[in-house]
Amino acid sequence: MNQRRRSFLRYTLMIIDAVVIVFSYVLTYFLRDKVFTFGLDDLAPFPVYFNLMGTVLIVWMILLRLFRNYDFLRGHRLVSAWRICRNLIPVELVGLGALAMGLFFIRDSVVSRTFLMTFAGVNYLLMVAAKLLFRVYFYRLQKKERYHRKVLLLGNKRAVEQFQATARTTPELLLNATVEPRFVFPAERPLDDQERQRFFGDVLDYVTQNVVDEVVLAYSDLKLQELAPLIADCHRMGLMVNIVLDFSGIDYTRSEVDTVGPFNIVSFQSYDFSPVQRFVKHTIDYAIGLVGFLAFLLIFLVVAPAIKLDSPGPIFFVQPRKGKNGRDFNLIKFRTMAVDAEARKAELMDQNEMQGHMFKIARDPRITRVGKILRKTSLDEFPQFLNVLKGDMSIVGTRPPTAEEFRQYEKHHRRRLSVAPGITGMWQVSGRNRIDDFEEIVKLDTWYIDHWSVWLDVKIIGKTLFVLLSGR
Repeated sequence: MNQRRRSFLRYTLMIIDAVVIVFSYVLTYFLRDKVFTFGLDDLAPFPVYFNLMGTVLIVWMILLRLFRNYDFLRGHRLVSAWRICRNLIPVELVGLGALAMGLFFIRDSVVSRTFLMTFAGVNYLLMVAAKLLFRVYFYRLQKKERYHRKVLLLGNKRAVEQFQATARTTPELLLNATVEPRFVFPAERPLDDQERQRFFGDVLDYVTQNVVDEVVLAYSDLKLQELAPLIADCHRMGLMVNIVLDFSGIDYTRSEVDTVGPFNIVSFQSYDFSPVQRFVKHTIDYAIGLVGFLAFLLIFLVVAPAIKLDSPGPIFFVQPRKGKNGRDFNLIKFRTMAVDAEARKAELMDQNEMQGHMFKIARDPRITRVGKILRKTSLDEFPQFLNVLKGDMSIVGTRPPTAEEFRQYEKHHRRRLSVAPGITGMWQVSGRNRIDDFEEIVKLDTWYIDHWSVWLDVKIIGKTLFVLLSGR
């Protein structure tokens, strides 16, 4: 309902951020060139740095969006000062790292690295100051009467009460608005044509005689076709009309309404990834996947002969797994078990230490000597970077089940497959050797899907590296 105002605030913040970034860049050059010169080399002429400024602006604006610096509303107010400061930290760190890597790969020796570090610090301080000032401005704006919307709430008693109850717990729903709940009729039965016409006439009379900015229609019994005459009259009078659609019985993470031709289509999604976030996740996957693949080629030169000398059989273990939404793909790993491992699995089922639809035992007799080393160091996982480059897997995601495990899944288990499976994930960094209940793994995966962000993936990757290096 307040999407236009939210968009206005978001675009205003984006313009302010762009101005701050450019100002910080120019100010940093001045400070570094004219003030902080002791013991430092002279900077190249400003035109050299001016050529880089456009790249800096684009990178920082993208990072501000990725790290949710424009998700500025918490209920009816802007986010806290602490949250503003916290959300800007990864922007500066990742941006600084991206610029440093880019300059390294193009072998640039002109742009000063101390200039970039100074810019990141100056930009952070000015960005925090600008956002805090905007926060103060927003609160003062709320108090001004002329910025309050007059909202007319119409509908039957049950629908209106539900809407008002939701508004009390979600103040953002009626941001900066004064609501007038008039024309609430108690009847739960559908109105006949005569009652409906009289009701609509009373509404229009009220609108023409009072200040009304928006109309909210909360009817649980009327069809959209029956509301069409009232909507058309409001449109002719220049009023925004909001129709409350009750999806309270539907449990989905995200819903969107889109218009395709004459149709209004409501889409329900089980995860909350924006197109930009999905693009960044894929970019990270391919970037790390390429580095991992190069590492795999080096590891292959040592591991492949060791596997062949240790036990007869192929170097790789290729197993059909279920990927996103149940798609079949072949997962690739270095072979760590005897070639008859799958055939011997049935006789070991009574030793399974996992509760639910997974199989795991501590001292699996099927594992080879080299396989024990590969598993302990996680080197057996490196061929999966091929799966990442093929698009079957992601760097961070959920564990892909076998076809047998998938057949035993209950409905809520399938949500694990609403995202691409990953080489690492919440289970791997949450003490997988201590978790023996499949439902606990499902909870971890569901939490990951519900709270996904680029920063969460970065943290999981960091924790994975720590686990590998520490040998835990």
